[in-house]
Amino acid sequence: MTERQQRICIWAGIGFAPIFLVGFAIVAGFIPPPSPSLPAQQVQRMFIDQRDRIRVGIWIASAAAPLLAFFVAALTHQIRRISGPDSPLAIAQLIAGSCLILEFLFPQFAWQTAAYRAERSAEIVQTLNDLAWLPYVGIVGTAMAQMLIVAFVVFRDNREQPLLPRWSAYLSIWSALAVAFGSLVVFTHSGPFAWNGVLAWYLLCVAFFTWMVSMTWLMLRASRRFEATQATPISASDRPAPDPTPGSAPDRTTA
Repeated sequence: MTERQQRICIWAGIGFAPIFLVGFAIVAGFIPPPSPSLPAQQVQRMFIDQRDRIRVGIWIASAAAPLLAFFVAALTHQIRRISGPDSPLAIAQLIAGSCLILEFLFPQFAWQTAAYRAERSAEIVQTLNDLAWLPYVGIVGTAMAQMLIVAFVVFRDNREQPLLPRWSAYLSIWSALAVAFGSLVVFTHSGPFAWNGVLAWYLLCVAFFTWMVSMTWLMLRASRRFEATQATPISASDRPAPDPTPGSAPDRTTA
């Protein structure tokens, strides 16, 4: 039953990705992101002209965010299996993952607020848009903490057949370094480190979703392997007969 619940959490967690991309990219049209250097009037015009599209798309993306809780729970379960049920690293990963969910939700409601009264001052609409994009891309510390915790735990798994392969630790480290570029969005309005830049946005997205999909596959594989290695109780009829007690006479049958 535990492994079935584990796999339910894993599949529910990865369900975040397609639902989020449909809402955020296809419906809201936020990929590619609008330029941070857009004048206030253009930002306001975007929210007025595309109000319904933005509101529905961000509503879908907001509905997807809680699914991350299942991914975080599954990852915490795997860390406990490697490091032990009382591992503080599992708790740290759980807290970081919980914060990550909020980091998706709060900026999305800043966009909803901008669209809700898009006819107000253009500067206010622009401020709300900034208040959404800057933390959306720029707060990367919680995701980095999750990735680095996974890397550390995998490196510390000294079993003959580790629960998660060693290459997943290197992938986690690369992903943590790649998403770190997102933190630089607060310093520029254009270029590769802007919120629509190659490094701050596109590399961040590729790294995060590559890590998430890879960890999903690895956790599913680990769950099935763990389930397969569980000892199956042997019935009494299948048990081999015990050896005779030392010193006792062998059993003889009469014709």
